[in-house]
Amino acid sequence: MTIVALAAPAIPVLLAGLWWVGCAVPLVFIDAHVHRLPNVLTLPAAAGVFVLLTVDAAVTDGWGPLLSAAICAAVATTVFVGMGLVLGGRGMGLGDAKLILSVTALLGWWGWGTAFGAVFLGFLVAGLVGVVLLATGRARRGAHIPMGPFFIAGALVMLALVASAPSG
Repeated sequence: MTIVALAAPAIPVLLAGLWWVGCAVPLVFIDAHVHRLPNVLTLPAAAGVFVLLTVDAAVTDGWGPLLSAAICAAVATTVFVGMGLVLGGRGMGLGDAKLILSVTALLGWWGWGTAFGAVFLGFLVAGLVGVVLLATGRARRGAHIPMGPFFIAGALVMLALVASAPSG
């Protein structure tokens, strides 16, 4: 939560980040345990992020970051829903698409690079973990890896990078 506090430029953005973290933490454990990202957490995560970012935009009259967040979320979610529908059980699940909606909405506030950096890091680390699991015999080809924890970790890493970047 400290990362969110350090990255947030204003109180509503801070609240959006804290709301997202509050939903994301249980999602990590649920997805790791049962390979599901339930609507009861993914949908409120996205709704809360959008509502609070909209409050910030209205208060500061800064609509650019909200537009960036909305476009990032729309593009990423469309891609993930498409992958889920086309690939079925062999690809991303629709729970992943709903999680990506909130991840890219929150991080899109800081720009495209931040939002898609989180997604890229999630895929990169999941791929490395998959290679290690295959190499050590702990998984077989075709095994499913829960992606939610990796996307959430990627988002937290990107928030840490935003928080540590010099302002200016």
